Amino acid sequence: MYEPVWRHPKSLDEAVAAIGDAGESGKLIAGGTDLAVLIHKGVSRPDVLVDLSLAREHAGVTVAEGRIELSALATHAEIAAHPLVRERVGLLALACAAVGSAQTRSRGTVGGNVANASPAADSVTALAALDADVHIQSVHGRRIIPLAGFCKGPGLTTLAGDELITGISFDLPGSDAGSYYRKVGQRNALAIAIVSVGATFDPEAGTVRLAFGSVAPTVVRARAAEELFESEWASSKDRPALVGAVARLAVEAVSPIDDVRATAEYRTMLVETLAASSLEEMCLRD
Repeated sequence: MYEPVWRHPKSLDEAVAAIGDAGESGKLIAGGTDLAVLIHKGVSRPDVLVDLSLAREHAGVTVAEGRIELSALATHAEIAAHPLVRERVGLLALACAAVGSAQTRSRGTVGGNVANASPAADSVTALAALDADVHIQSVHGRRIIPLAGFCKGPGLTTLAGDELITGISFDLPGSDAGSYYRKVGQRNALAIAIVSVGATFDPEAGTVRLAFGSVAPTVVRARAAEELFESEWASSKDRPALVGAVARLAVEAVSPIDDVRATAEYRTMLVETLAASSLEEMCLRD
């Protein structure tokens, strides 16, 4: 019978020390919505489980110096319901509200969603469009890296065995900024994304961000499409045509596959459609 050793740190410092002691033989568990499934299936059998449920002294959503900081232990439900997130970062509220069931959202954490590195992760798609940074800590110190460089493939990250994610942060969008999130699945609830899009638009700077989930080994940004938009938007005399060109170019950023949920061809079509929809909603609506 599988019987791991449990550790129950009561603070962040204790959690860092506990995972440092466990090293590669240990796993962190917070909401457990991903890891518990892997353990049940026999895919993961860590010798030590470091339970973070008592180490919530810094959990939640805060704002400091114009940046929003999400504790790694903030749940999807907490983020989706947060007034400032709903008002200023609508795409993240929508993405977190799209995660699984109500039970999963009430237990699953944003740190766990990021660490799981699924290319279909709802919150990661939104955070990619927000140029988010990942805050990491170990007994050796702290580091901050862009989310874009954190995920390396399905289930693969730059996180070392003795490190843990302490938070995710990003610039607070301006009050006139636009954002968009859409997830296409085989059903309206409890669905893994066939394709998802997270997008932001800063009308003052004329910048746009387009991120797509379930179309590559990681969530991807359509950077060439973003650059086309930013170079042409201010001077464009036919902005609807520009939106169409940007949406078509977004397809070049993705490399979808055929699987049980959809074909690569269908996913490619959805990328262009969702890119156009997001830009029309954010940039062309009066």
